[in-house]
Amino acid sequence: MRQGVRVSIHPLFVLSALAACVAHMALHVAILFLCVLLHELGHAAVARALGYKVAVIQLLPFGGVVKLANGDLGCVPRHEALVAIAGPVVNLGLGWLGLTLAASGVSSSESYRAWVTLNLWLAVFNLLPCLPLDGGRLWRSSRSRSVGYARATEGAYRMGFVIAALLMALGVIAFFAGRPHLGALVLGLFLAVSASQGLRDLRVDLVRFLDAKRRRSEPVARARSLVARMDTPIRHVVRQFAPDRVHMVYVLDDEDRVVDIVEEWEIAEAVFSGKWDTPVGELSNPGVVDVSKL
Repeated sequence: MRQGVRVSIHPLFVLSALAACVAHMALHVAILFLCVLLHELGHAAVARALGYKVAVIQLLPFGGVVKLANGDLGCVPRHEALVAIAGPVVNLGLGWLGLTLAASGVSSSESYRAWVTLNLWLAVFNLLPCLPLDGGRLWRSSRSRSVGYARATEGAYRMGFVIAALLMALGVIAFFAGRPHLGALVLGLFLAVSASQGLRDLRVDLVRFLDAKRRRSEPVARARSLVARMDTPIRHVVRQFAPDRVHMVYVLDDEDRVVDIVEEWEIAEAVFSGKWDTPVGELSNPGVVDVSKL
């Protein structure tokens, strides 16, 4: 029997809501709270349907996050994409429902207009192609198989700096145009801080990915070959590791001859031991390999 999903509200979310109520925006706060909650429940519902256990839904000042108790979505790009798109789809559906009801004459009140506007805004904003937004997860899931999980994650965070700069520039332009837009500045700052934090935690994220990848057993998996010189640090090799693939690293000597083949699990164990800067050659048993016999 499935248990319900626990919802946690961050203290800053409560403070932001109280501040908005003081500013006579209680209606918008209530609608935004409901929209964000339904958005996160959309993520949680798809995650549970795919076999993941949802630990908690946490509502934050700038949105929310679904935390899983088991597994790592980054290990299965298709799952990550499905869970990521679920939230914006919920908001688009709710916005369409509001437009339909308004068009049918059921109501055209301020609450309906706010409902439609906030749902559409949440959908569009969350589809921006940068982490930690849903669009960034779609970006990563589409590229992680080809460039590796770490590189795809880094690219999505760096895109966050670009979008943050555009939003803050828009806020500045709006200010000098006599139409101040504090929201653009705040959201730009949020994305910049999130991207900076994400890049600092990238190594921890990569270890978590490798650990989940190690624990995820597949009866049959596709192999992916990499080539590295003996003096290449392990941190450069592991950045190329992709989900849904088992990696075999061909180690080359100074004469570009294959001297050994290092398996994925060997490199992962080295990472778990903190040997990020150890040359991959130290994991091998040098001796020229006859590639034609492999």
